[in-house]
Amino acid sequence: MKFLSWLICLLFSLSLSAQQVKEDTAITDVVERVEHITKMLNRVNNTLRRGFDTTEIAEKLPGSEKLVNDLRNSVLNDRRLMNIRSLYALQVILREMEEQHAGWQRSLSTYSRTITDMSGKIDNILRDTLLRQLPKDPSLQGLYTYQLSRLDQKWQQADTANRNSLQRIGVLQNRVAMNYITITDMLDEVEFRLKNAEKRIWTREEKNLWDVRLADYRFPFHDTFYISFVAAHRVWDYYFRYNRDIHLLNLILFFVFLFWLLNSISRIRKNHPDATGIFANTKYASHKPLLTSLIFIFTLGPFFYTNPPIVHMELFWLVQTACVTWVLKDESPVWLRWQWFLLLFLYTAYALFNLMMQSSFEERWAQFFLQLGTLATVGWFLRKQRKSTFAFPPYTRIIVWLTLLMTVTAFVCNLTGRVMLSKFLGMSAVFSLISAQALLILMELLLETFYLHIEANKANSRFAAYLDFNRIKKGLRSTLFLLVGIGWLAILIRNLNIHNIIRDTVFSFLRAERTIGNTSFTFSSVFIFLVVIWVAFLISKVMVFIFGHQEAGGVVKKYRWSSAVLLIRLAVLAAGLLLAFAASGIPIDKLTIIIGALSVGIGFGLQNIVNNLVSGVILAFEKPVEIGDVIDIGTQHGTVKEIGIRASKIATVDGSEIIVPNGDLLSQHITNWTLTNRSRRVELIIGVAYGSDLKKASELLKELLLKEEGVQSVPVPLVLVHELNDSSIDFRILFWADIGTWVILKSSLLLAIYTAFSEQGIEIPFPQSDIHIKNPPSN
Repeated sequence: MKFLSWLICLLFSLSLSAQQVKEDTAITDVVERVEHITKMLNRVNNTLRRGFDTTEIAEKLPGSEKLVNDLRNSVLNDRRLMNIRSLYALQVILREMEEQHAGWQRSLSTYSRTITDMSGKIDNILRDTLLRQLPKDPSLQGLYTYQLSRLDQKWQQADTANRNSLQRIGVLQNRVAMNYITITDMLDEVEFRLKNAEKRIWTREEKNLWDVRLADYRFPFHDTFYISFVAAHRVWDYYFRYNRDIHLLNLILFFVFLFWLLNSISRIRKNHPDATGIFANTKYASHKPLLTSLIFIFTLGPFFYTNPPIVHMELFWLVQTACVTWVLKDESPVWLRWQWFLLLFLYTAYALFNLMMQSSFEERWAQFFLQLGTLATVGWFLRKQRKSTFAFPPYTRIIVWLTLLMTVTAFVCNLTGRVMLSKFLGMSAVFSLISAQALLILMELLLETFYLHIEANKANSRFAAYLDFNRIKKGLRSTLFLLVGIGWLAILIRNLNIHNIIRDTVFSFLRAERTIGNTSFTFSSVFIFLVVIWVAFLISKVMVFIFGHQEAGGVVKKYRWSSAVLLIRLAVLAAGLLLAFAASGIPIDKLTIIIGALSVGIGFGLQNIVNNLVSGVILAFEKPVEIGDVIDIGTQHGTVKEIGIRASKIATVDGSEIIVPNGDLLSQHITNWTLTNRSRRVELIIGVAYGSDLKKASELLKELLLKEEGVQSVPVPLVLVHELNDSSIDFRILFWADIGTWVILKSSLLLAIYTAFSEQGIEIPFPQSDIHIKNPPSN
């Protein structure tokens, strides 16, 4: 009743001093203040009545406390149950719980701050001096007293609810904080044991295989099997429930990819006259869109998860392997299909044994026979591959030999008692083959999907119509193989359970500070700098391949946007350089030093390089030549194939490519046959014998010119009497033709003229001379 006591004292003091209040007391201010406080208390009471959303925390916290208590008392205290596999499973659970409790702490801290703010507002009412002013009018005094009594009731209600909420939130905060501290302590202990276990992974854990006995193991196989699968199910269930956002992301990506593919297929069937031919250019995407989408998401999906348990990854990989099996069932020889089915069986068996948290007598011998089966399968494949004509993917033999090496190592480790290392290597050996095939299939599927998208949009998009898919595929294949190799290596490292060791080693190496002279740097900055520069060059290269300029047969097309593409490539490289400096943390002032050093180098040894770079920019703006132009430069004749940043490529008619520095394109005299159009004047000299009907020959030549397809009607072809030679009267034939076909057209026209003259009896003479022999006198 603190507020009510203060109110009675206030009214008493106000009644004594009421006569002292001036006539001009601002009654309106007092009334507005009371109204404002009333509204504030109403909001506070409404907020406290609705309460704070702590239902999830209150419901899940007891179970979490029990789980933490069980793990601490039963699992961590028994070191015999803690091998690398069980430690990894426990690490996954603790990390998820740590993240969950951190989120609970953030929510409870927000609620606590909100309640504290409301408590401050409630306490400020007692210190409000404006409420001490009592109206002089007795009728208003009674009304004002009534309002203050109503305000007292609301204050009491708000104060009581606020204290209760603050107490309840405080209790939850304390319980969550205590549980969070325990979880972090346990996680620290687990990670410490994991590091020690990873360091000791090459040491002997058990007896040699030929020395083991059934009595050497604490639990029989069926108990170990049951306990391991129950634990794996709990870990997976816990991980699955607390990563719903990643599941939703994968589901959305799956449907988006499937819709994109089906939409492209549907549009090709409706709008493209050669839909059958387009679909024949694809092996998988157009014929099996659902399997294509499943392979896409079950191959890329695992990379979105952070610290997934092994059972989660194995389920993803099992579905991926089944989809790849279905896709390849009609694409390979019979013996290779049997090989794949054997690999699928071996992978399933390895995956089941890989979940075992404790080894057993039966499992050791099962691993022994599985490794023998893997060796036999790999050996069979190597023998068959030598005689097979089937086109295997690149680097197949390297991966197969690596699989053989890992299997042999796993076999030896199992024999010598290094059980966990044997399981890791055996599982990784088999799945390295499967994952390599799956990633290569994924690369082909993505290329085919992109191809279908281009073909589906060629009718509606000028950009899509200009894209040259074959050129893009050829140019990007090496980059795609590099990405596939990186993905395959990441999967292999995760299977070997050495990703933590590699990550820590690499990060410590990259982040260590080095000093050269007065300059300090880290290899991580250098690595980031090089990666950004590489990406900028890759984007620049991709632009060249996207805007392909060749038709079927290698004919280079005239491309009026080539200069714009060159400028964009220069801008991309410049932006990449600046971004590389910013991302790597290299100060910009160091860039000015580099530029200053380059200016000195330019003055001495880099003049030609800078001249070519500047010439490339001038070519982009002035456009004296463009891609597709037919030019003569010096003694060389050819078609401009590419205008690069430093040099340009000219394709000659005999198939060679000439690299011409951009500076030479500006400094030398160039004849551009296609600067304004692609027409070229062609000249033929045809001679007829003396005595021939010149008018008839002229009309015949004009008729042949008009009939010949490819001879342009504008300007009009001309047939002129050119010269009276020693042995013939020469006609000069002038006509215009496309520069790409004029040589073939000339040959065709000469053949037609010869045939027509022969039929009309018009003689085409050849040079001849009369020789007069004079005999000298006999004397």
